[in-house]
Amino acid sequence: MLDKALECWPDLQKASQALKTGNGAGVKVAIIDSGVDLSHSGLNGLRLVDDIAVSCDGVNIKIEENTGDDLYGHGTAVTSLLLKEATGVQVGSFRALDSRNHARNFVIAECVNQAIARGYQVINCSFGCRGQARFVMDYKEWIDQAYLKGVQVVAACSNVDSGIREWPAYFPSVFSVKGIDCEEGDFFSRTGEMVSFMAKGERVTVPWLGGGTKVETGSSYAAPVIAGKLAKLISAFPKIEPGLLKPMLQKLAKQA
Repeated sequence: MLDKALECWPDLQKASQALKTGNGAGVKVAIIDSGVDLSHSGLNGLRLVDDIAVSCDGVNIKIEENTGDDLYGHGTAVTSLLLKEATGVQVGSFRALDSRNHARNFVIAECVNQAIARGYQVINCSFGCRGQARFVMDYKEWIDQAYLKGVQVVAACSNVDSGIREWPAYFPSVFSVKGIDCEEGDFFSRTGEMVSFMAKGERVTVPWLGGGTKVETGSSYAAPVIAGKLAKLISAFPKIEPGLLKPMLQKLAKQA
């Protein structure tokens, strides 16, 4: 059994090289956020694979295509950081957040379900919901579905304290990420913690609404860095067992 497991484990030297020189080519990454401003020069003429907006009129869920303009600026910022890390990924925008950067849990769930159905391999969630028991099933259902389909979920943790429970970051299968002050491109891992990855998330210059830029701080801006690194590994090892990706990325990270 051990020999068989060792045969499945990827070459870590090749994996390390993929993080240094790969670009995530062929990997589909879904951004669940406030939309994407495709006219912003900071996105270098990005063409989305899918441009979906999900909303609710109070009764029914509404799904619209090619109408997912950014309502807040957050999604454009997150997308730019993903592309900075992994220039070759195929990006899909699934707008769940409104102009106040808020979203209903069932709208988020529908965005994720749409992404899974459309074959996305990585889902970036640069947001969090209070980790109260009454909200857990709103997230558990689609987290479990992603896990069963081999889809990787990356989520930002609380900006106040990574020890504060939030959904979806506090599910064990999720790549939960904390933003820290570090060199661009560096990332860290720590064992025995629910939030197991850290990347640059402090004083990050990002594109925003209106064609300009902002300097932002938060775990939201660290999550797409990890999503990009994950995409590089999937691109380099397209047949990898999905359950190996998290421990492999932890081995490749600097230890905090």
